[in-house]
Amino acid sequence: ASDLLDLPPTTHRNLELTQTLRGESSPTLFSLLDTCTTGMGSRMLKSWLLSPRREREQATARLEAITHLRGGPQQTLRGQLKGSSDIERITARIALRQVRPRELAALRTTLLALPRVEAALPVARSVLLDMLAEGLQPPTEISSLLTRAIAEEPSALLREGGVIAPGHDAALDELRAIGRGSDAFLIEMEARERERTGIANLRVQFNRVHGYFIEVSQAQAARVPTDYRRRQTMKNAERFITPELKAFEDKALSASERCLAREKELYEALLDALAPHLDALSAVARSLAALDALAALADNAARLDWCRPRFVKEPCIEIEKGRHPVVEARLAESGQPFMANDCRLDAKRRMLVITGPNMGGKSTFMRQVA
Repeated sequence: ASDLLDLPPTTHRNLELTQTLRGESSPTLFSLLDTCTTGMGSRMLKSWLLSPRREREQATARLEAITHLRGGPQQTLRGQLKGSSDIERITARIALRQVRPRELAALRTTLLALPRVEAALPVARSVLLDMLAEGLQPPTEISSLLTRAIAEEPSALLREGGVIAPGHDAALDELRAIGRGSDAFLIEMEARERERTGIANLRVQFNRVHGYFIEVSQAQAARVPTDYRRRQTMKNAERFITPELKAFEDKALSASERCLAREKELYEALLDALAPHLDALSAVARSLAALDALAALADNAARLDWCRPRFVKEPCIEIEKGRHPVVEARLAESGQPFMANDCRLDAKRRMLVITGPNMGGKSTFMRQVA
């Protein structure tokens, strides 16, 4: 037998847990409850809602955690969780070797913020909160590795370069120094060539399409030295290259290509180093997601004035002043109160006959109890 409660699709549909009867995503119970600050939390909350377990231990542990968070701690915790990266999806992308540089930077930021998340938990806390706090302590080498290897603000794509942090690899730093030296070389050569040719508006430039060139206006083209070789003719200017500039171009472009190749090597090595830590990252993701979902539930309980249910051994349902949360929220938008109802069922009273006119609230009462 399954350890989950049997909730067939018709029950999901009629209770409008995640979709309305018209197939819309709102207003539903999930759309009301989901005030999570992360995608991980939202996905976990939905799984809790759609896959409740038969045993009460898990539900009791969650209710205990919500009790400890409600009344202030949940707001502090939600503030610390806000902006956390989706570690669950990033971990999956690392495993598939499809993770992007900025995702790794976001992962690093979230890992470094974990101590603040743990500090936001109440001092007196439940067993479940203690377990989740333990999950917020991954090996320090993960964040250390990401800090050493990934630039503070990496490029969006690896092929654009600028992904690996300075100081991580001496060979890469040396290749980058050649690239940085190109700007100084162009400025120095431009000043030197202007003095040699007497052409005041001569410019030494670079672009990705044509590489390095010396640009001279058409009016001054006749004054260029004999060692200039024409590279491109434009409407109002001529572009030339010299043996010196060509030699520098070969060196600089070779350094740029080798730089990108080296970054790719280092990035692949980083993914290799992260591979043994995938389980630890998944544990962090589960803890953050659960804390986010619990904090959202605690916040809803405080905001909407909900009370904690109590489990008993004998078969019964006893609800005083019960309300339908979704209908109540819709009525509140127009300033109307919800008329609360009691419900008492036990071993001897297993059925209620609900009568009344159309639009009298019969289906609302049945759904709120369910």
